[in-house]
Amino acid sequence: MKTLIIIPAYNEELTIGSVVTLAKKYGDVLVVDDGSADRTSEIARNAGAFVIKHETNMGKGAALRTGFEYALSMDYKIVVTLDADGQHNPDEIPVLLEPIVNGKADLVIGSRYLNGAQRSIPPYRRFGLWILNLGTKVVSNMNVDSQSGFRAMNKKLLEKLDLNSNDYSIETDMIVKARERGIRLMEVPITVRYDVPNKHKKNPVSHGLGVLASIVGLIGYKRPLLLFGVLSLLSFITSGVLAYWALKPYYHGGRIFLTQAIGAGIFAIIGIQLFVAGLTLNVLAKMVRE
Repeated sequence: MKTLIIIPAYNEELTIGSVVTLAKKYGDVLVVDDGSADRTSEIARNAGAFVIKHETNMGKGAALRTGFEYALSMDYKIVVTLDADGQHNPDEIPVLLEPIVNGKADLVIGSRYLNGAQRSIPPYRRFGLWILNLGTKVVSNMNVDSQSGFRAMNKKLLEKLDLNSNDYSIETDMIVKARERGIRLMEVPITVRYDVPNKHKKNPVSHGLGVLASIVGLIGYKRPLLLFGVLSLLSFITSGVLAYWALKPYYHGGRIFLTQAIGAGIFAIIGIQLFVAGLTLNVLAKMVRE
């Protein structure tokens, strides 16, 4: 089946050549250079890839959407995505292709959790991935390696998805919308390397928080009662703690701490407003879905 391998890349001149060389054994290769300032595009072309270059850095999501549009315009039947930094092994592409070729799935995600590869993940990344996977499970009800960029999908999926994320949250966005549209999704085991050059092009904390913020936004949009209910509960807990501090001296013959008492009242009001907002938005979300 006509296969396109899409590699989003940003300043990856050290690894892009070898990744393209290994990947092109399994299909045509498209490198979407997302505004690199180095020789990424030149090296990718010399290695045998088609190259589309963004004039400025627009984000991984924008690079993938450019690749998906190209794939649809050229009538590719299967698309594979993998990272340009060498973390993924292109020789595992057939493992991802097999379920699609045999009609078992429309979207296949390479998972680090099926063969113990997660043990090679640095501890701080492992914790961050746990948080992001949990958030994705809440919004999509799917327990998968949500941040894996090593994926394969068929044309049916690309035609159904309407992705609008520009950053790394596109991976979660894809899972959520695939779930909504009844797309068949499965995982296969892959290996991952973390001893690669340029492994921290972006601060891991700001990167993780950015993706988490996008996931929280999706939770608020898809399951507003859950999000606002949790925020309301936190407000009521804060109100209770402040009320305890305010009234504690009163029971020992003293006076009430006015500042803490006012704070308790404010957080109680906020909690009520958040809960009412969650109920209202939940009804509106159901109306829109129906």
